[in-house]
Amino acid sequence: MRKFSLTFITLALGAALLPLAQAATTPAQDHLLEQVRLGEASNREDLVRQSLYRLELIDPNNPDVISARMRYLLRQGDTDGAKKQLDRLSKLAPDSTALKSSRSEMNLSTGDGRQALQQARLLGVSGHVEEGVAAFEKLFNGPPPDETLAIEYWSLVARLPARHNEAVLELRKINARSPGNVALQTELAKLMFADNKPDEGFAWLEQMSRSAAGRSTAASIWFDKIKDMPVSRASVQALQRFLLLFATGESAANARVLLEQQQGQLKDPTFLARSEGLAAVKSDKPGQAVADLQQAVRADARDSDAVGALGQAYSQRGDRAPRRVAAE
Repeated sequence: MRKFSLTFITLALGAALLPLAQAATTPAQDHLLEQVRLGEASNREDLVRQSLYRLELIDPNNPDVISARMRYLLRQGDTDGAKKQLDRLSKLAPDSTALKSSRSEMNLSTGDGRQALQQARLLGVSGHVEEGVAAFEKLFNGPPPDETLAIEYWSLVARLPARHNEAVLELRKINARSPGNVALQTELAKLMFADNKPDEGFAWLEQMSRSAAGRSTAASIWFDKIKDMPVSRASVQALQRFLLLFATGESAANARVLLEQQQGQLKDPTFLARSEGLAAVKSDKPGQAVADLQQAVRADARDSDAVGALGQAYSQRGDRAPRRVAAE
């Protein structure tokens, strides 16, 4: 009888601890949780609803599932229902990250919380970056635990030179945890372009292009970057690559028009030499630039852009004799 009692107590204790043990998720649950995050990021409440339904059938006591349900109820205006989910979460997982994040979400649903968040955002938008960061940290006692707000916070921190690298690293970590967030990938792409790391910027855009949610945004940013390039063989190649990735849509139609225009311009030997020379100077390749720009200046000595670029090319290769430019 004693053995039976101990066995029964052990089973009962295991059942009591089961909700915490179930916090570990299976690949199927991970996929559904990712679908929830994707739905939230793209305002697809139908996707959130369907994914939550399946998650709750698999493991209704998972802290991340309860937290997601609470967020969903808040967005639907069901504050009482959301509070019940928060109370349930505090009992099942009192030390979880999900509970901390959910409490922040609940706080932001109040008038005071919304006003404090609005003030933090306003400070950032108006150029008071340090004050905006401080306001975020005061509101959340540090970085926001919620993923969406964390992206907003670290994007603001990235504008502080002393903390720029830290912020980029944190944004990369968020992407590693929750890949496929279009807003995050867009921010990372823009940061890479601003840091003069175009290859990394285009790599983020290429990731975005693989999803229906991010494809249009990626095409728009990518095409804008190509338009900023000097007309050259490189810009034509960039347009051709762009059209391989984005065959349809408004940006693709505009890219075809621009490609035809640039290919026509590059048939003119003088224009080709000028454009290649300007592009070479911009890429810090003076050896290639000088010969092309000499040809352009001989064709039109009044071309101030070509003359100035030729002087810059001489300077880049260590020849600072301005008379040589005038003599071309």
